[in-house]
Amino acid sequence: RQITEGGTLLITLGGDHGVPIPVLRGLNEHGPITLIQIDAHLDWIDEKKGVKEGYSSPIRRASEMNHIDEIFQIGLRGQGSAREEEVAAALDYGSHLISDMELQDRGMDAILDQIPSGVNCYLTIDADGMDPSIMPAVAGPAPGGVTYHQARKLIQGLASTTRVLGMDIVEITPKR
Repeated sequence: RQITEGGTLLITLGGDHGVPIPVLRGLNEHGPITLIQIDAHLDWIDEKKGVKEGYSSPIRRASEMNHIDEIFQIGLRGQGSAREEEVAAALDYGSHLISDMELQDRGMDAILDQIPSGVNCYLTIDADGMDPSIMPAVAGPAPGGVTYHQARKLIQGLASTTRVLGMDIVEITPKR
């Protein structure tokens, strides 16, 4: 909260995908916030091995925050990343689930056209949401994903049409 009070853009690097949970909580006075996620996985698991605020559940936790509005999940393609109940919870919330295949077929401009202009937004990037040819150091690389050009276009598009409050990039595993 103290960092963003003066209008500073918050950029968080590293850690697992549980990192955005407290960051998003700290942005509660800046709502409503449109959340943009790049990820191979859905991240709507309610609890995994007793953990409710870990790397498998940041978007579920975000959906429970009163100041989070629309959610756009881009590049989804991780097999086994969600059970039917997680997909149903995401759809019930109204999350925009954009598969990698849809992204590649329609292009990032079409995805950007779906995101409302003038809103406050936060971008969270799980490194495994990126194409492994440019982001190989992840725990679960999967073919496909957001390319460098698409990520650049998304960031520039958000910066020109929304008020970006912050962003993160997480789940980088350099030893791979």
